[in-house]
Amino acid sequence: MLLIFVAIRDASYLFSYPVAVGADGYYYVLQINELLKNHHLYYPSNTPIVFWILAGLTFVTKNAVVAIKLGSIAFNLCLCSAFFVLVSAITRRRWFGVLGACIIGLSGMHLYMIAEFVKNLAGITFFVWGAWCAIRAFESYRARWFAASIFLLACAALSHASIWIIAPLMSVFVLISRYLKSEKRAMLVTALMVCLGLVGSALLAYQEVFPLPAWLATEVTHLRFPITPGNPVGKAEAFMLLLTVPLAVFLTLRHWNEVHNQSFRVVVLTVSLWTLLITLNPFLNHDVMQLGIVGRLDHLMYLQIAILVPAVIYLALGANKKVAVIYSVLTIFFVIASMAAPLPKGIRSSYLAERQQIIEALPRQQQPGPDALVVAQHGDEFLVAWLLGITAQQTFPASSAGKSIYWMVHQVKPNTVTTYMVVVMEEENGSALVLMKHDDMAQWITMLNERERNQLWEANPHLKKYIDDQSKSHTTTLSPSHRWSVSHRVQHLPADG
Repeated sequence: MLLIFVAIRDASYLFSYPVAVGADGYYYVLQINELLKNHHLYYPSNTPIVFWILAGLTFVTKNAVVAIKLGSIAFNLCLCSAFFVLVSAITRRRWFGVLGACIIGLSGMHLYMIAEFVKNLAGITFFVWGAWCAIRAFESYRARWFAASIFLLACAALSHASIWIIAPLMSVFVLISRYLKSEKRAMLVTALMVCLGLVGSALLAYQEVFPLPAWLATEVTHLRFPITPGNPVGKAEAFMLLLTVPLAVFLTLRHWNEVHNQSFRVVVLTVSLWTLLITLNPFLNHDVMQLGIVGRLDHLMYLQIAILVPAVIYLALGANKKVAVIYSVLTIFFVIASMAAPLPKGIRSSYLAERQQIIEALPRQQQPGPDALVVAQHGDEFLVAWLLGITAQQTFPASSAGKSIYWMVHQVKPNTVTTYMVVVMEEENGSALVLMKHDDMAQWITMLNERERNQLWEANPHLKKYIDDQSKSHTTTLSPSHRWSVSHRVQHLPADG
């Protein structure tokens, strides 16, 4: 019944409009269509398994958009089932497995996975099933479980690049947890690992001896509390983790020798260490809007809760039943709060209605031409490439290579629209979505006042990034006659690629 309810609820969001959901929706459509048509991907990828699966569904349904939606629902149901069997296995009680599956299926954060991060969802699903098979393998020492675990973990690694980070770190935590034989040693090693992890990330954040690689410099930050009321994503999950992890660690270590199921100790301590060293680490950059490595991993908070909450209730039942009752009630309030959280932008009615308008309006306008290249904000570049069959990307090209460069710009005020713009359609508040040539854009920007520019930057981060890059590399002020040089940037692949 739970899986049926979750499937119906998810389908009501995903199928509310006949367009692909999420910013990367048409990235998947491009990949699948190219795979079926020319037997290779539109954008090269080292993690192609999900595209192969969705291409198979497309072959059956004859519609890539429908196939992607059905695939994301199926992956999520498989993840719910995986947590049911995993939590049931470590607690030896099916009701705790049901609780874990409920948290996975009802948490508001799972909507981000089915709408925005389908490949990540698939990778995590394979990974959890692989972890369960590994537990069965070490308990029974049967070859078939070892083979199944290796196969599923390989599928996970070939589904999304985040598994390349999650799997090694989790393996380290598992190996350490597995060989802790006594309560005192467990307490000592846990405290040591947490201290070393926090001190190490603090040193990286504050040191000025050598420059950090660009990818790492954006992942560490000066001391900043990772959970704030201003978090746009996962507020309920973040505060639930803050309450749950200390209790889970305390109860697990306090009853280390009393819990005879080694798999329970290993799984709970591994997830707790991950939470303390990654999710709650105050020296890591938890800005989920930037979608860095840590920001992406923070979208998995609800998975950690689905293991730690049943574990806390399980341990509390043996230690203090009042604590178990209180925590059960708290869990109910958490699920309600999580379900009431705002929907991800990619499945909101306003966003999907705008996507449908663009799909209907853009092909009717004057086309840029087959040699054109359109620079558009994240998500729009895939839509333009799919609709018009021309090159589109999020960043300005390093070389025009003989192509005419156009900008796709949202929220252009009526009083700033000019004759050289192609007005695609009217947006909210009477503003317009327009296409314009690069040289025209460079001249047009100089005619806007500061307030108009700031409003434009907010609606068009791709344009703001280009302007910021130019400002860093040039000291000259912008003027109508200023010839903008080409920024040496590479095209950004989607966050879920």
